[in-house]
Amino acid sequence: KDGMTIKGVVYCGDEPVQGAQVSDGVNVTRTDENGWYYLASAKECGHVFVCNPKGYKYPRKAKYPEFYKKVDTERPSAVEQADFELERDEATDHTILFLADIQMCGRNEDIRQYEEHAVGDINTSISNARKQGKDVYVITLGDQSYNTYWHSYNIGIPEIHESMNLLDPDAIFNCMGNHDNNPKIADDWAASADYREQWGPTYYSFNIGEIHYVVLDNIEFTNAECKNTFECNITTNVIKWLRKDLANVSMDTPVVVCMHAPLFYRPQCSKPNVPDPTKYRYNYGSQFYNSVKGFKDVRVFTGHAHTNYTVSYLNMTEYNVGAIGGNLWWTGYFVNGNSVCTDGSPGGYRVLDTSGKELKTYYKCIGFDNGYQFRCYDLNNCHITASRFAPSYKNPADIDTWLANGYGFDSSDYNSDGTPKIPNRVLINVFAYDTNWKVEVLEDGKPLEVSRISGYDPFSMISDGCQRFEKTGHNNSGNPTQNSHLFLVTAKYATSPLSIKVTDQYGSVYTQVMERPKGFSIDRYTPQNEQSAIFDIDSDSYSYPPEFYNINGIKVSRPEKGLYVMRLGTKTKKVFIR
Repeated sequence: KDGMTIKGVVYCGDEPVQGAQVSDGVNVTRTDENGWYYLASAKECGHVFVCNPKGYKYPRKAKYPEFYKKVDTERPSAVEQADFELERDEATDHTILFLADIQMCGRNEDIRQYEEHAVGDINTSISNARKQGKDVYVITLGDQSYNTYWHSYNIGIPEIHESMNLLDPDAIFNCMGNHDNNPKIADDWAASADYREQWGPTYYSFNIGEIHYVVLDNIEFTNAECKNTFECNITTNVIKWLRKDLANVSMDTPVVVCMHAPLFYRPQCSKPNVPDPTKYRYNYGSQFYNSVKGFKDVRVFTGHAHTNYTVSYLNMTEYNVGAIGGNLWWTGYFVNGNSVCTDGSPGGYRVLDTSGKELKTYYKCIGFDNGYQFRCYDLNNCHITASRFAPSYKNPADIDTWLANGYGFDSSDYNSDGTPKIPNRVLINVFAYDTNWKVEVLEDGKPLEVSRISGYDPFSMISDGCQRFEKTGHNNSGNPTQNSHLFLVTAKYATSPLSIKVTDQYGSVYTQVMERPKGFSIDRYTPQNEQSAIFDIDSDSYSYPPEFYNINGIKVSRPEKGLYVMRLGTKTKKVFIR
């Protein structure tokens, strides 16, 4: 056809595929009844890619879907043919694992940590989903690599590509992050060449079952003076492409958008139980909304922040996903297996389970079972001092100064003898909380007032910042992140056990009996010790106050240190109170 510079046929076996959407990153067209498409392309994006229609899937090379072909940007007017083969796929139900900020570079024993802890956990989740008859996919959310150290440790995108092959999904789709750009190039397009060479277009779409997935590049890499500078932005060209892509999608189709930088600001509560107004984090927010506003259900999965939070606004829900390696693999380097994000969430990933057009999602903490959705702290014992958590650091006043940034858990909250200024408070960090969740706490069978607050997680502070002072002699980027998935209660007694019940938006219940006093140390909250301390209770047993009996079978009203049998409803368990 006149003026068409890219053409091709989309087929499955010996049959043409009609209605398949094909794009060069600027133009969008669909195949005719014979499977043919034509594009008047200037080839400025360097690829042509196909969005598989419902009922089809991509063949794959190793773990990666073959959905794109390279085109010759040096010959924009030359006619090229790029054909695409698809495979039949009648399955509709599937599972997606969203992995954010893997950021391996050969530092902090990150490769060992990834292989020893993350890979096995992810592959177990994949195996469990397959046992339910589901296809399983991985979608990364950017920063698979860490460009700051590409040339120091010789681990860049090709090496990360090989490490990703240790995972066992049906296919891996990738998303562009700021740290996936070449740190020696000060141009957004040119700096993404390594990424594009390995993984293809930086924005594209595909269908699985009843869901339309869109991967966007919302990073503009400026790299002024080679200082890794960037802007979080969806360019006008990408917004135009997005609208063309979605024009062919039914409004009742759930749309899942994946991009690196968050869409919304992290939720905060300036006053207890009073969330601040929802705000877009970057200027492109309203443009993005105008592109998706007609759709019934839009889910946005992002990374970049190394935290967990959820924001629901109009027809959109954003899930900012905690990092696979916590805060750049530091905490697991200091204490093996202790991966902690800056908001106190364990390192992990988001799981999305689909059933037709129904979507359910949860955060999976690496090293913990699926039911581990919160941590609880006995604030009677959470006084953070240099002598306690960085005893070898030579300038303890630096730690006092660091704590004085408003993080708390210092002299602002504790007396000189370490006792709390407000006694018997308990802090609960519900990692994946959103406003449709409910947090309840009982003491002696009576409900306590629960306040949602903004604050800092003390475990992230002793796992990261204090350990950096102790083991590296400074604290570079070991600061906690303020979050509002924290809940505060004040108990009547210092030693009474608390029954904690967290109910998510789907009605799933996560429960724990918190034995008090509860110690505060890194070792106390590692997966091995924290898992063994959890005493799950069902909804019926939750209303019963725990009863304790000593080894002689005598009921104890206020247990102190030692071994006891705890009874809750019809369940019993041996517990050791430290």
